[in-house]
Amino acid sequence: MKDRRDFLKKSIGAVTFFAAHRMLANGAGYVEGPLRAFNLKTAIEEDLYHYSPANNGAGPMWGHGMTTVVRSGDDIFARGLETVPGVEGLSNCRWLLFKRYGSGWKLEAKDLVNLTREPCSLAVYDSETVLLSANPKQADSCVEYCLTHPEILSFDRKNPHFPYQRLIPQWKNNPGFNDHSYRAFAADPKNRELILFQNYMYHHAEWTYLDSNGKWSASGAVKWPLETYAGKEVPLRLCYSNVAIRDRKVFFFATADVVEPVEEWKNYKLELTGAKWDYVFRRLFFSWSDDISKGQFQPWVEIANRDKTAGNIRNQDLWLSPDGRVYLLWTEKAIDERLREKFFPDEKQEHAIHCAIVADGKIQRRVTILSSKEGESETLVPGTARFQATPDGRLFVVYYVSGSRADGSKISENRIAEIDKNGRVGRSVTVPFKKPFITFQTANERAGCEPSDWLDIIGGQEDKPGTISYASVRIN
Repeated sequence: MKDRRDFLKKSIGAVTFFAAHRMLANGAGYVEGPLRAFNLKTAIEEDLYHYSPANNGAGPMWGHGMTTVVRSGDDIFARGLETVPGVEGLSNCRWLLFKRYGSGWKLEAKDLVNLTREPCSLAVYDSETVLLSANPKQADSCVEYCLTHPEILSFDRKNPHFPYQRLIPQWKNNPGFNDHSYRAFAADPKNRELILFQNYMYHHAEWTYLDSNGKWSASGAVKWPLETYAGKEVPLRLCYSNVAIRDRKVFFFATADVVEPVEEWKNYKLELTGAKWDYVFRRLFFSWSDDISKGQFQPWVEIANRDKTAGNIRNQDLWLSPDGRVYLLWTEKAIDERLREKFFPDEKQEHAIHCAIVADGKIQRRVTILSSKEGESETLVPGTARFQATPDGRLFVVYYVSGSRADGSKISENRIAEIDKNGRVGRSVTVPFKKPFITFQTANERAGCEPSDWLDIIGGQEDKPGTISYASVRIN
């Protein structure tokens, strides 16, 4: 091993050697092998905008499954969210659209008329067009569960300050959408197609498809998976979805978001917190359509389940490989600590980031990106995680991790690791930010962006409340 380290150091230099050396080192969950070295350089790290809390149950990074930053060629766009003072009710925000120039960010457009509750996500439709998914409420007097009118706003990439166009989705059934949309949105710029999902209460999600001819030619409903708890059938509402569309194939990946279904646990948590509702995220599901124009989705595939010990699961990202396989990324926590002493005293806590590689609806391989088990010297707690694909065919996972080292010192940083087509994972490298991004989104292929050596990241940084920041990192 020493000879190999010396050879690498002489051949590729100290900075790149650091990443290569870490990948050659043995460690739990990692392998020795020909994963190539890489280094990172932060080109930009800056504040984008400041905001006031809307106190409406959402927030600038609430659209967990989608993204609010996109790259189209050399142009970078970001969506902002502004709280409108003095407005009653939950729909008390308006969207903002920024573009970055050499001199910095410029506010190019904003909604001067409509109000919304949730963030409005972005996508690249083609080389000339950037899209924004909006869900404005219809009645000014409405306070909660207001009727809304979903729409897609189309901006000229080179002149985003020009008046935008509205694309009005056509639905097979509009049950009366409201300001709790939990919508998901993806684009296929090669074919100029897009897919939009919008939840209806706790029942199902409506979807609609814009084809390459610019027509909303197919639409339908996705029914939630069902489970029986204590003899009662419960629909497992799926929220914060990761969706993708490519060549008319559509992929859907999400976590069940339901009120605690186990009465004994629900009652015990009520005693502890006094809160009459308690939503839990413990089961992970995947489905797909082989041809969305035909309107059929395959039966649900359960990817992971933490019901047994009342743990927590959150879907993080979905990536389509060139060979058609689907990579699914999520975080897990084994146990709800509030219930542990009473219900699971002998169980051990574990935090992890996992990936499943799926083909034709079947899991080919499960991969652990990071795992931290109770009793180990370090305590690592992962947060947001995203895929980043580069033009040379490499795939990386960038994530936030907090916790503590063996000596008690604090860990709070963003890391990046490579995962290859065989599911092998390289050792992680710390991203050199001045402040780590706690919650974030990235410009990704699901939003129509091309694979890139540039990691464009937007989100909230540590110790900067009320601020959304942006950074651009080059992966060499």
